[in-house]
Amino acid sequence: MRDLKAFLRGSWRIERTIIDRRRSICGNMSGQADFTPAGASLNYQETGLLKLGPHSGPASQHYVYDFADGPQRALVRFRDGRPFHHLDLSSGEAAVAHACAPDSYEGRFTVHGPGHWRSLWTINGPAKDQQIVTLYTRLG
Repeated sequence: MRDLKAFLRGSWRIERTIIDRRRSICGNMSGQADFTPAGASLNYQETGLLKLGPHSGPASQHYVYDFADGPQRALVRFRDGRPFHHLDLSSGEAAVAHACAPDSYEGRFTVHGPGHWRSLWTINGPAKDQQIVTLYTRLG
């Protein structure tokens, strides 16, 4: 994939599975993720319904995908501007990492076609032991 920015732009249905081994609970989230242009960046806004253990309620997340180095590679930032990880899917997949003391986040992103991709996060450390899988399907 030569143009990650063009691939991501638009709206995606998301289906997420969460396994929290530390708390011995599982859950899921269904919702939508929108990548909207903002200058050289894409704003990522995710909303949905989260069911995790006994909890059920709305959930949201926001990131900024910064394409300052061109359309193939993004620096993903948290809402407050802190760096999260780089993402380059030119080979169709990517492994990323993020240290969030005291835990570590390891991610794997895989493109399954022009309208499908997946992220898998494994979070380990003294505070967390989780696996989060999100399937993205293009809307429209």
